[in-house]
Amino acid sequence: MRGTTSRPIDQLTLDWRAVSRGPESRKALQVLAGREPEVAATNAPDLEALVALLRGAIGDPQGGWAPRVVQAMLRNQSVHPLIPRAILQALLPGLVTVARRLSWGSGGDWIDGGTFFSDLITTAWEVITEWDGEDRPYALLDLLSAIRCRMRRQILTRRSSREIAVGPELDRRLQVATSTQVSDLEVLAQAIEDLAGNQLNSTDAAVLYGTRVLGLTMTELAQMTGRSRRFLADRRRRAEEQFCAQS
Repeated sequence: MRGTTSRPIDQLTLDWRAVSRGPESRKALQVLAGREPEVAATNAPDLEALVALLRGAIGDPQGGWAPRVVQAMLRNQSVHPLIPRAILQALLPGLVTVARRLSWGSGGDWIDGGTFFSDLITTAWEVITEWDGEDRPYALLDLLSAIRCRMRRQILTRRSSREIAVGPELDRRLQVATSTQVSDLEVLAQAIEDLAGNQLNSTDAAVLYGTRVLGLTMTELAQMTGRSRRFLADRRRRAEEQFCAQS
């Protein structure tokens, strides 16, 4: 998808600039900061500045506050209509990662990468707004995982329709290889989701999901969560042991 996501991202950025510097943006930040000390501690004057701080904190060893701010934004997004929009803007780097991971196996189901990314943005917005009021310690990772799952389902639906239309003329070996790979990944994703919060600790499940299903590296996961790679590796190891014990 090299170069294909730039236009949707550019449009989002232009739209964001138009709304993130005005009085409503300052009002939204003020209301949010009044409810959440973590947000107030950033000293951001408006949502544009807050999102810029969040984006700059990704990968910064001193940026452990950022995931907690995203958590607070998700929890309180109903206080102002611009809060969910700010969450979406803060998620953009992660959405690019999701797009790259998924496009490898998309099989040309979208006209081009820009169309795919537009659908990805729409899906992200749906997840963000549906989770209004939810309190998630790993909000950023949870959002990206849920978005990735919904997009994967769209890919599977489109692929199934295409294969039915093409019929037996489709290269059988390619079809078997593709369907096996996707099936294994979906089975793993569903199994983790079923165990999360029950036999499997929800935090451990999030780490396992992020690395084994979403395909994030430990470095990427550490950047998104603000936790050390060692902590995440221990969590994944424990999750894998629990997962295997339940399998």
